[in-house]
Formats: sequence, structure tokens, C-alpha cells
Amino acid sequence: MAEFYRISGWLLICLSMLTAFCIVFQALAVTFSFRRLPGGWMRWSENLLEIGVLLHLFLCAALIAHVQYNALHGFLLPSSYGAVRQAVFFFVAILSVFVAVGLEVMWPFGVAVAAAILLPAVEWLSGSSYPMLFVTGILFCLIRSIHICLLRRRELHTQISAGSVKEAIDGLNAGLLFCYPNGESLLSNRRMEQLIQCCTGSYSRNGEDFFRTIQSGNLAGGCARETLGGQTAIRLPDGTAWLFRRYELLVGRRRCFLISAADMTERWAADQALYRKNQELAQRGEDLRQTIENLRAACETEELLRGKARIHDTLGQRISLLRAMRENKEPDDALLSAFAQGLPRNFWEDEAQSPGRRLELLTDMFCGMGVEVLIWGDLPQREAVAQDFADIAVECVTNAVRHGYATQVQFHFFENDCWRMSVTDNGIPPSSPVKEGGGLREMRRRVARLGGDITIHHTPRFNIQISVPKGEYPV
Repeated sequence: MAEFYRISGWLLICLSMLTAFCIVFQALAVTFSFRRLPGGWMRWSENLLEIGVLLHLFLCAALIAHVQYNALHGFLLPSSYGAVRQAVFFFVAILSVFVAVGLEVMWPFGVAVAAAILLPAVEWLSGSSYPMLFVTGILFCLIRSIHICLLRRRELHTQISAGSVKEAIDGLNAGLLFCYPNGESLLSNRRMEQLIQCCTGSYSRNGEDFFRTIQSGNLAGGCARETLGGQTAIRLPDGTAWLFRRYELLVGRRRCFLISAADMTERWAADQALYRKNQELAQRGEDLRQTIENLRAACETEELLRGKARIHDTLGQRISLLRAMRENKEPDDALLSAFAQGLPRNFWEDEAQSPGRRLELLTDMFCGMGVEVLIWGDLPQREAVAQDFADIAVECVTNAVRHGYATQVQFHFFENDCWRMSVTDNGIPPSSPVKEGGGLREMRRRVARLGGDITIHHTPRFNIQISVPKGEYPV
């Protein structure tokens, strides 16, 4: 350090300040390095290397102070601290080799080169240029310290630590509370603390007490306990709904519990809307059943009246025959036989309406119930086929309204190589293949009797396709 006596006093002061700045930044680098999570021998080697660099800077500051003290008192003493300078160099050099080998990089060797300026041999060999080497080493350590501080700070923000875990769970919208079996709280995020305050009116540190309050205890004003999917949910004064659950966890050999709170507001609103819709559908179904019962009763009453009228007419037609028998007049045997065979049939058979008229009555009747029946095309010209198509149309409309809640039923009648009938409704499609009951079986029986074929499609809309050949029918 003898060459430093040739430097003016203000330059020595600037060098002292530069060294002080370097010591401050290196101390920050050491602090950031030790704040990282433990990572084995490699991590400890890096931390010890930073301590070695700090010792190197302290020794540089001591040498500069020694020069300033001697210059102030007029003494020109040779360099001192020879053994300490060598020890610090070897300490830094060995750690640099460990870090360079462990990280498989070359930059730690730069620290060893910077520490070499402390060696007395380097001072003797460099001669008058030693102060320049000394300042260069100090500047290298300053730049390196700033770089290490920035690097370690970024690592602390990206590594998983207790602080980062707490910061992460605080950013969640769900509530989390970890506690021991006795209820002692381990970790709680900000959302759960807000929910505890809102539900109980005070902040409770016992997780088990809080969960019991949620299940069956007294809640704070404005909070209501609801059932959502078979589980207990809490509706808060702001209208949000939260579902609380408890899970048992095994951490090492210790048991703990996780109490979670999930925001179920959207599901709650959807369930309420679905409940109201189901109520409306149930009411509509009940009204529809009542209407069908009324129609059935009206049809039975009308049929009874028509039966009475038929009986009256039939008896009136046959009264003359009975009078002739009382007057001992001999009636014709053929007339008596026809009378005996035709009387029961005349009592029960009704005057058949045409298939076209039946479709008109079907359209008018369901129009009054709010169901639109649309008919395109004409019925087959053959009477038997037209009659069966009309009967099938009545059954299709009834099934579409009763089972599918349809408000529109469309019929298409056309012919090409055979007579065809297509039925489509806008009702709720069945979620599974339809189990055929009496109505569909009767349709198949009618179509099979005509020698035709029936096909049922369930998606995207319920559709029935019927085709009947134009040839002779099987017996």
C-alpha cells in the first residue's frame, strides 16, 4: 500500500466513500441471500461467498484507513495485514471454485480475481499501477453487489415461501382457514377473515367454533342459512351465497382441518330460477291435466247423450214392429233376424265423422288450450288409411302436450310411392329412449295392420314418420 501515499488526500477520501458504498450494497446482498429458502450445500456456498466478499471489502476499507492515518501523522509505513490478506483471498478463492463447479458457470472466478488484489505479491509485482488495480477491484465489487441485490430480490418475489403463500391465498376469491383439531388457527386468508367477521359479527380465532356457528349457531344480523344441493350455505346481507365445507388433512404426522368457503351466488341464482321454472311447469301440467279431465268428462257426457238419443231413435223405429206382433200379425222372418242382430249395434255405434272433419275438430279443440296444430297436405284418398291417420293424429297431439309440454304440433301428409305422414312437435325432447306405452303400441298396431312402417326419432326434436304402401293390405 506504499504507492497510496503518493495520492492526494481528497482522492483517498473519495476512495473511502466508494468503498463504503460498496460495503453497504454487499451487506444488502448478504441479507437477500440469507432470506432465500435453504437449498443444500450449493445455496450455503453462495451465501458464504457473499460473506467472503464482504470481508474482502472490510479489509480494503481497513487498508485505506491505515494509509490515511499514517499520512495524517507523517509516517510512511510499509504494507500491513499480510497474513489476513492472504487468508481472505484463499477463503474467497475456494468458495468461488465451489460455486463455479456447482452452478457450472464462470462468473464466480471473477470474485477470486478481484480478491487477488489483496495479495502482497500482487502489490509488489504491479508496482506503481497497484492503486489502479485496487480501484478497479473495488468498482468490480460495487457493480457485482448491485447486480446480486437485484437478482436476489427477484428470486425472493418468485420463490415459494411463507410470505408468498400468504400473499397467494390472500388473492383468492375463496375463503381458506387451516386449523388444528382443537380449532387453533394456523393460516387464514383475507377473504375468510371478512366472511368470519360478516357471519359472526366478530373475528374468531377458533376454526371449530366458527364452523359450528355456520352449521347450527346464531348468525349475525342479515345473514340467513339456506340449503344448496343438500348442503348448508350462508346468504350474506349483500345477496351473495357462500358454501362452507370442512376437510381433514394429514401434514406429516399431525392432523389439521381445512375450512373452505366458495362463492355460490351464481349457482344460487340459477337454482332459484330453475325452482321457479319447475313451479310454473308443474302448475301448467296440473292445469293441463285438469283440462284433459274436463274434456274427458265432457266427451263422456256428450257420448252418453248421443247414446240416449240413438236408443230413443232405434226404439222409435222398431215400435211399429212390436205393435204388429201384439196384433198377432205375422212378421217376416228375415225382418226379425235383422232386428235381433242390429239392435245392439245400433245402440252403441255412432255416426262416424269424416277424417278431415276430425282433424278440424282436433285443431279447434287444442287451439282453445293454447296449442297450435298445423296441417300441411291432404289425407290419403283411401278411407281406411285416412281414418287411421286421423286416429294417429289425435294420439300424437295428446302425447306431445301431455309428455313434452308442446305448444305446436305439425302434420305433413304427402304421397309418392306410398302414403306418408310426418309428425313433429316443439316439446321437450326426451333425455332417453322413449318407453312405448299403450298409445305408441296402438299406433304400431294400426300401421302394421295397413302393412306400413313407423319410425320414431328422438333428436333434435321428437318426430314420427309413417309410411303405408298403396297396394292391397294384408289380412
